[in-house]
Amino acid sequence: MRSYRPIFLLLFSSLAAAQTVTFSEHIAPIIYGNCSTCHRPGQVSPFSLLTYEDTVAHGRTIAAATKSRYMPPWKPDPGWVAYRDERHLTDDQIALIQKWVAAGMPQGDSAKAPAQPKFPDGWTLGPPDLILEMPVAFNAPADGNDIYRNFVLPTGLKEDKWVRAIEMKPSARTVVHHALFYPNTGTAARAADGKDGQPGFDGLGSVFTLLGLSALTGGLGGWVPGTTPQYLPDGITMALPKGSDLLIQTHFHPNGAAQSEKTVVGLYFGPKPARDITQLQVPAAFGIRANIDIPAGESDYKVRGTFTLPYGVDAVSVSAHSHYLGKSAKLTATLPTGEVKILLWVKDWDFGWQDQYLFKDLISLPKGTRLDGEYTYDNSTANYKNPNSPPKRVKWGEQSTDEMGSLILNVLPKNQGDLNALELSTVLFALTPAPQVGNKPLFVSSAMVDGASTQAGTVTPGKIVVLYGTRIGPASLTNAKLAADGRLASNLGGTEVLFDGVPAPLLYTSAGQLAAIVPYSVDGKTGTQVQVRTTAGGTSDAVALPVAQNAPSLFSSDFTGSGQGAIVNQDGSINGSKKPAAKGSIVLLYATGEGQTRPGGVDGRIATAANLPMPIKDVKVFINGKQAELLYAGAAPGQVAGLMQVNVRVPVDAPSGDLQVQVQVGEAQSQPGITLAIQ
Repeated sequence: MRSYRPIFLLLFSSLAAAQTVTFSEHIAPIIYGNCSTCHRPGQVSPFSLLTYEDTVAHGRTIAAATKSRYMPPWKPDPGWVAYRDERHLTDDQIALIQKWVAAGMPQGDSAKAPAQPKFPDGWTLGPPDLILEMPVAFNAPADGNDIYRNFVLPTGLKEDKWVRAIEMKPSARTVVHHALFYPNTGTAARAADGKDGQPGFDGLGSVFTLLGLSALTGGLGGWVPGTTPQYLPDGITMALPKGSDLLIQTHFHPNGAAQSEKTVVGLYFGPKPARDITQLQVPAAFGIRANIDIPAGESDYKVRGTFTLPYGVDAVSVSAHSHYLGKSAKLTATLPTGEVKILLWVKDWDFGWQDQYLFKDLISLPKGTRLDGEYTYDNSTANYKNPNSPPKRVKWGEQSTDEMGSLILNVLPKNQGDLNALELSTVLFALTPAPQVGNKPLFVSSAMVDGASTQAGTVTPGKIVVLYGTRIGPASLTNAKLAADGRLASNLGGTEVLFDGVPAPLLYTSAGQLAAIVPYSVDGKTGTQVQVRTTAGGTSDAVALPVAQNAPSLFSSDFTGSGQGAIVNQDGSINGSKKPAAKGSIVLLYATGEGQTRPGGVDGRIATAANLPMPIKDVKVFINGKQAELLYAGAAPGQVAGLMQVNVRVPVDAPSGDLQVQVQVGEAQSQPGITLAIQ
C-alpha cells in the first residue's frame, strides 16, 4: 500500500559470552519441548529430531527456520491471551540456537540432557481408549475436482462414552485438505456406505441431510494440516452415544498423484461433563453467507462477521479456517463493560498450519458480548500460495481453489439449561444472510496500524494511527488543515473517524487510506469502538480495538517502522550513514503512543513553547541496549498533540555504526529494529 507522509514529520537477556551453549543443557529442552512432537517417525515432518545426532544433522536449517520464526509453527500473535502448550519461542531461545550453531553445535555432558520424549505406539497422547480404522482404503484420483467423502466407522460401543480427545492419522496427508468428526446414531449413512464401489459416500451437504442443523454446532471437532492432538481441559468432554458410528467427512484435494487413504482414528474418553460443549462461528458456517467475492489482483479483501451472545459462555478453544488466499484472521470479543479481548490473531495465515488453540484458562464471556470475526485475503500475484496464475475472481465454494473463512470458538454455556437455546441462536445466525456492506466504508481492525511502527495492535490516547480500507475517504488525497479553534480538524474531505463516537483529529484522508490521532478520551478504557463516517457512504460497522495506557513506537526515516530512525542531529541535519551523530552529542527522536500527558492531552492541539505536555509515565531511552541520558521527552514544539519529541545524549562510550535505539514509557517499549547512526 502507498503511504502518505504526514505533516508532523516536516521537521536480551543472554548467557555470558564465556559460557558454552551445549545441546544437552540448553538446546535439547527447546527441541524436545517444541519440535519433537511433529519431528519424529510416522509424522508429517520430513526428518526426526529425537537425538543429538538428528539435531546436528539439521542444525543450520533449525537456526534459519527459528530465526525467521517459520518454525516452530505457532501462528497466533503472542501477548493477547494465554494458550495451553504454546510453541512460541522466546527471543532468548532463538538466540541460544544461533549461538550453539555458530559455536559448532557441541553436545556437552549427555548426563545433563533431559529424557528423550516418548510417544507410545506412535500416538501423541499415548495409547487411545478406542482405535477405529477404515477397513478398506479410499482411492483418491490424481486430478479433478475436490472430493468430499463421508466415511462410516462403527464404534461398537455398548454404553455411552464421552470423548476428551481425538487423534487422526491420515495415510494420504498430502491430499487430505481437512476432516470433520460427527457422532451418528441413524442407519442412513450405513445404507449409503460403499454403494459406488468405494468406501463411504459423496457429498458436502450429506452431513446436514443426516444430522440436520445440529451439524453446525461442531460435532466432535476435526483435523486440518498442522493440527496438534490435545486433551480438552479437565471436566470437558463430548458425547458419543452407545451404538453410534463415527462419521468422518474428509475433503480431498487432488495434487497430481493418485493416493490411497485408510484413516486411523484414536479416541480418548473421559467422564460425563456437567456442561456440554458447543461451537460458535463468525462469520457463520465457514462464511457461506459472508458474500465472499474476491476480485482478481485484490491484495487486501476483507470479510467480517458479528454475533452477540444471547447467553453467557466460557470459551474453551479457538481456531480459524480459510484456504490459500487467506492473509490474516482475527477474533475479538467486546464485553458489555466495553473491554475488548483479542481471542485469536493470526497475522500471517498459512493453510498448511491450521490448529486448534486451547485457552490456558477458560475465558468468561458474559451475555451481551459481541464477537467479531475478521478475515483478510490476498488474491494478487504477490501471494505465492495463490492457486491461480494469473489470479482470477474467487468466490465462496467447496473447492480448495475457492475460498471460505470463519473464526471458530468452542464454548460451554455458563448454565447447562441455556444450551439448546444457545445452539438454536447459532443456527439462526448461520441461516441469516450477512448484511451487505454496499457503499458503506469498510475496514477491519487488522487494517488499523501504528503510524510509526506500521504494526497493528492496541491503541493509546494520542497515538497516531493509519487506517486502510475501502471507501473510507474522498477520491482524492486531502491533507490536514486547522479548524477555526486552531486545532487540527476532525473532518477532512467529508470524512470522520470516530472512537466511541468522538471524532479524531485527521492528518490526511483518501479512499483507501487515512491517518488519525486517537482521542485522549479513550484514556482509562479497556476497549474502544471505531467507525469511519463519510458524507458519501454513511458510517462503517463498528470495529473493536483494545486500549493500553502506553504503547510507544519510533518513526523511521522511510516510514516502514524499522531501520534508520527519523532522527535529527544536534546541528539540525538528518541522522543517517552520511550524517552520523557525534558521541556525546544530542539527538532528537520522534515517537507516538506515549499515552496520556500532564497537563491532559487536548485533541488536535498544536504544541507551543508555553504549552509542552509531557507523558504521565516515566520515559527512558536505550541506545545499543544501555540506558542513555534523557534531556527532554514531551510534545514536539509546533506539532500536533500525539507526536512526542525525545532529546537524548549519545553515550560517549557508544561504539560506532548503526545502533539500535528504543524508547520506554512506563513498562512498554518501542518496537525493535530502529537504528541511530553514530560516527
